Amino acid sequence: MAYPKHFEQLYKKHQPSLVHFAIYLTHSRSDALEIVNDVFVNVWNKRSTLNLDDSLKSYLFSSVKNRCTNFLKKKKLQIVSELPNDGVSSFTADKGVEEKEQLERLHNILNILPPKCKQIFVMSRMDELTYKEIAELLELSVKTIEAQMSKALKIFREKLIKK
Repeated sequence: MAYPKHFEQLYKKHQPSLVHFAIYLTHSRSDALEIVNDVFVNVWNKRSTLNLDDSLKSYLFSSVKNRCTNFLKKKKLQIVSELPNDGVSSFTADKGVEEKEQLERLHNILNILPPKCKQIFVMSRMDELTYKEIAELLELSVKTIEAQMSKALKIFREKLIKK
């Protein structure tokens, strides 16, 4: 695969199906094109060390899948880190005073959680992800997610009882 003409044929043959696959995974044509082109650049850069005569198609699809997965993880983590400013209140005047106070207490407790614990709690309770999904996105074990959720819930219970 060291010849540019061979690489061009490879690109023309596999690029359309890889882009469709990446669009299916990312739901974005522009992101899909970028990911697929990155995979081809990587293949070209590693052409001297890659020996993929029989498994080239599988390698390309696996590479695209892995890059899409990593892209989506980063995108999800970016969304979680861009939560609204914790100091800004979103309360409206027509809510009852007790409801406002309860929401404020919950918000204050959320703010005292350690950052990773807070992120896991938000992903579980607000984004409604399963522990397994959170573990995969954050590259942690399910047991770690369970421990962090237990820690968060314990803090919430303690702080809510104290009022």
